[in-house]
Amino acid sequence: MTLPAWPYGDSSSAGDTVLMFRGNPAHTFYGTGPLRDRLEIAWRFRTERFETLLRDEPVVWTGTGWTGQASVYGGQVFFGSVDRHLYCLDAASGALRWRYRAERMFKGSLCLYRNRVYAPNVDDRIHCLDASTGGKLWAFSTGKDCDSSPCVHGGRLYVAGESGFVRCLDPETGVEHWKVPVGGTGPGTKSGSNGAESSVAIDGDQLFVGNYDGEFRCLSPRDGSQHWVFQTGDDTDVSAVIGPETVWTAAEEGSPHLFCLDRETGKEIWRFTNRGGWYSTPALVGDRLWIGGNDRRMYCLDTKTGGKVWEFEAPAAIWCSPAVVDGKVLFGSYGRFLHMLDATSGTELCRVDLGDRTHSAPVVVGGRVYVGSGSGWFQALE
Repeated sequence: MTLPAWPYGDSSSAGDTVLMFRGNPAHTFYGTGPLRDRLEIAWRFRTERFETLLRDEPVVWTGTGWTGQASVYGGQVFFGSVDRHLYCLDAASGALRWRYRAERMFKGSLCLYRNRVYAPNVDDRIHCLDASTGGKLWAFSTGKDCDSSPCVHGGRLYVAGESGFVRCLDPETGVEHWKVPVGGTGPGTKSGSNGAESSVAIDGDQLFVGNYDGEFRCLSPRDGSQHWVFQTGDDTDVSAVIGPETVWTAAEEGSPHLFCLDRETGKEIWRFTNRGGWYSTPALVGDRLWIGGNDRRMYCLDTKTGGKVWEFEAPAAIWCSPAVVDGKVLFGSYGRFLHMLDATSGTELCRVDLGDRTHSAPVVVGGRVYVGSGSGWFQALE
């Protein structure tokens, strides 16, 4: 398989396709339309099964996890699975091009840069693969489980992780330029988590990341030096979304607030509270923000005031990060369905049965939706 020459410069960001978690380092691009008002499954691909023990009980892992978003490039779709494989499929037909197996699960979202795939894994490594063949080029040990999704900005690769560090790597060689501790190794609130499970967000000379102990930091992408830190009050797995003057993040059940902060100072501008906390990274388009809650609701908020524009009640808790494309909001939940709502009114346009919970963020390229779920199937919808 031959991929086209890389046309996107020195970052994993594009205006015509989705190459990384939330589309660009600022987390503000979710795909391209036009989207039909009703979606149907165009093709499905079956992932494998990974059997393991959890507290001495057998568990079968299959499909995609949190955040598990796919990337689309050169007529191919790339995604990682909790079955230990990273897959490349033909985007038009779903035919398998190649698969790569690691020792443990691919949970977080991957990114593409200069025809390479960078993927975090529960085996405590970032894997770098040739996107044309699936051959491994290098792997970098982060020391602990890595759910945090990487991104490339200004020709450098950035990633956080449960080790409690943010790292800056050379994307060509995997050589570390710098690493800085960002905490999250204290008491926290949940077992099985630590450090920084959120994915770094970058814009200009600011890098944002939250951690397990409720510390949300603004760092310099140049050397990792700290500009400011804000206390969210609980584990902050939600990844930041960056606007022109403000930045948004949110915490879990112990401090169930979505925060809007001033980018330069870290000062709180407003907060929006639900009853269940937050695991879904927001989507930002214009003066509206959409975010799913652990309380089963998808919210649309005014970015200036934090006022609620509408809410939609889903069948189950929402950990999936919504995609907002062509005036429509797409997301899954702990239920079986992918929902599509009118972005202005919150009216449900359609729902598609994906067979099991959907924590993975959907992507939309040319009006076709790519999304995986816990059912073991990866789907293309149109």
